[in-house]
Amino acid sequence: MNFSNYLEAGFRRAIKKFKLAVYLWVAIFILALVAITPVSSLIRSQLGNLYLPENPLLPFELNLVEIFLANQAFFGPYLALLLTIILVAVPIFIFLEGALFGRLLEAENQINLSDFMADGSRYFWKFFLSLVAFIPFLLIFFLLFRLLTAPLTFWSSRASTEWPVIIAANLKMILLILLWSAFKLLLDLVRIIIVTENRKVIPAYASSLGFLKRHFFTLWGIYLLLGLTVVGISAVWLIIVRLFSSTHLPGVLIVFLLGQAYLLFRLLAKLIFIGVEYSYYSSRRI
Repeated sequence: MNFSNYLEAGFRRAIKKFKLAVYLWVAIFILALVAITPVSSLIRSQLGNLYLPENPLLPFELNLVEIFLANQAFFGPYLALLLTIILVAVPIFIFLEGALFGRLLEAENQINLSDFMADGSRYFWKFFLSLVAFIPFLLIFFLLFRLLTAPLTFWSSRASTEWPVIIAANLKMILLILLWSAFKLLLDLVRIIIVTENRKVIPAYASSLGFLKRHFFTLWGIYLLLGLTVVGISAVWLIIVRLFSSTHLPGVLIVFLLGQAYLLFRLLAKLIFIGVEYSYYSSRRI
């Protein structure tokens, strides 16, 4: 099989089970609403008396950073709330990942909510343990990133103009994406093996590492090609969004709808990624 065959198999599986993307979109939308309400209330209560220019020179996020640094008292409740949201969100997303992998890799095409929830419960602990077992790989990831970017950091720190700093920052971002995609590939493969072969976590890691030892560069190359496709479509989407004004209600509504459509596209892309990975693994594991 060549790249087009794996892509076709993954795309076909994702389209047949597109309802999974809808389930995930609904869950993320609800979680976002639940998270935004206390954050918005906290910002209004803590920062409501501060002056924000009508046309700030800096983006709103950078103005917030400047405000936070000037108002240290805000950090306490904000970080506590952020930590609470993360602690609540992590198990929910582990549950959703279990449901997604379970239903997507199931042979039958029919998708219903009860089976989706059942798979989330069935694979929750194994997926949780797979994240715990992934921590050493995360440490390796950060160590590699620091080592590989050390020359760029040294170069930009000695720069007399802004261009070396900009170039180094962009190169670091590209390196971060490349490294993370390689480690994310390992985690995806572990979960595929857990679901399709009913393996425990450590044997699944052993099988994944053994498989990647033989097929890493080919599978990683396919992963990166898919990633470039997603980046290209995302760039087109960003250009389209910028055509609409966000200062008037019709423009805000259009931007909101485009944003939700993009979120659905990213979720569909996630299904395709997993489908392609599974197609490659199932055809080469022997």
